[in-house]
Amino acid sequence: MILSAIIGFGATILLLTAGYLFGLKQAYDAREQLRKQNLMLAAKMEELPERLLQGQNEREESLRLAIQQVLNPLIKREQLSQELSHLEVKLGHDGDLTALLDQMAEKGNFEAILLSDEEGWPIAASSNTRDPERLGAIASQLLLFAGRLGRGGTPAPLALMLHDETNTVTLSRIFRVGDQRLSLTAAAPGAQLTSTALDPALVKIDAVLLKRSYLR
Repeated sequence: MILSAIIGFGATILLLTAGYLFGLKQAYDAREQLRKQNLMLAAKMEELPERLLQGQNEREESLRLAIQQVLNPLIKREQLSQELSHLEVKLGHDGDLTALLDQMAEKGNFEAILLSDEEGWPIAASSNTRDPERLGAIASQLLLFAGRLGRGGTPAPLALMLHDETNTVTLSRIFRVGDQRLSLTAAAPGAQLTSTALDPALVKIDAVLLKRSYLR
């Protein structure tokens, strides 16, 4: 009887001990899991400032690129204006007008430049102009259209621009030298021109025309 009681008591102790150890293991596992979670959280917290900084840098870079995309056309237009304002004129040479238009073609990346009278007859063209007759026909039509728009006391436009299906922009600037109405027409593929893009060159062209006997 006493032996049975001792055995029963021992079994109870073993069960209690086993339960206690099992509880300890669960508590240990829980603490270990919590410790790992805390370590992971701490690591993420350490990475947070770097991520925030990286995100800020990415946003600033996107903003910079957006601003640059907006400003690039303006910068190019200003550069073209500066280039055309500093054309070199050497008066007294037979080819000085062609040389002037060649400078314009080079500095402005124009594939053709034509100076024509109001009927579209060529006065001079840049050396890279392949089809001056066609460009002259376009210039004469634009001059005619500008004249029609200027009827009835309405101010006539001084510049007209075409954009064709080949992504070529043709700009015709109408101006006067003496009593003659002339047209300076330039063509450029893929260009973003304004109606005043050719204006800086007009002073130099006027000087050559008035000095030489180009005009009838």
